[in-house]
Amino acid sequence: MASNSIKTTALRALRTKLTSTTKPTLSPILAKNRGITGTTRKSTPLDSTTSIQPGTPFLPRDFNGNFPVSFSKPTTTTSFNTLVNSLTTSLTTTSSPHLPTLTRLLHSYDSSSLSDWQKYAHANSNKQYTRNLVAEVPGIFNLLMLVWTPGKESKVHDHAASHCLMKIMKGELKETRWVTPEGGARTPEEMDVEGVREYKRGKVAYMCDDLGLHSIANPSATEYAISLHLYTPPNAAMHGCHIFDPLTGVKTHVAPGAYDSVGGVVHPSA
Repeated sequence: MASNSIKTTALRALRTKLTSTTKPTLSPILAKNRGITGTTRKSTPLDSTTSIQPGTPFLPRDFNGNFPVSFSKPTTTTSFNTLVNSLTTSLTTTSSPHLPTLTRLLHSYDSSSLSDWQKYAHANSNKQYTRNLVAEVPGIFNLLMLVWTPGKESKVHDHAASHCLMKIMKGELKETRWVTPEGGARTPEEMDVEGVREYKRGKVAYMCDDLGLHSIANPSATEYAISLHLYTPPNAAMHGCHIFDPLTGVKTHVAPGAYDSVGGVVHPSA
């Protein structure tokens, strides 16, 4: 009898072990990439819960290897008009800018065919760079093409509490990241450099005020460089932005300026 009781108990234990289930666990890859979205237009800083590569201030520069295959290997877009329409659709049909989608769209465009977009690339050798409006939806975004004169550099500047995505269309650009002065630089002090990065054609980079300040330079002494900039919302176009003196940290407000061209039509004063 004792033997039968032991066998019965053992069988019950085995049956319980075989039929019991455990809760499924979330794949580390999926867990890492859940909830990756930008913030609403009213709340400009990136949500602290978004998935950003540890140890880097980027979102990142491009998304290869950091998102599922659909993000890391997008279908190549060969038409510039298709790119503009896709960006417009994404930004006007969602309640907040979805940064991975916008980055994927920018990264997917092959800018090697200059004839597809060169009408927007107006240059002026008397300026550090030109600002050419490609498209805009008031209050939501504007898309600019900047043409950088050889050897010239922008001022250190902020981004007026907006998201900025930059794609290199031609040539190379050098970005210098600066640490934002504390308290608006009430005590003049030389600004600290966070780092320097170089971008070749096809690269996509992200910037916002939460990441600090930056300046952009064309390192070539002979060749123009061209970049495509997406700003959402277009705060600088509406309210201006701030430039900073790297030697003192003092900031100065700059009012919105006229574009050098709009829709490929050059401004008379440009």
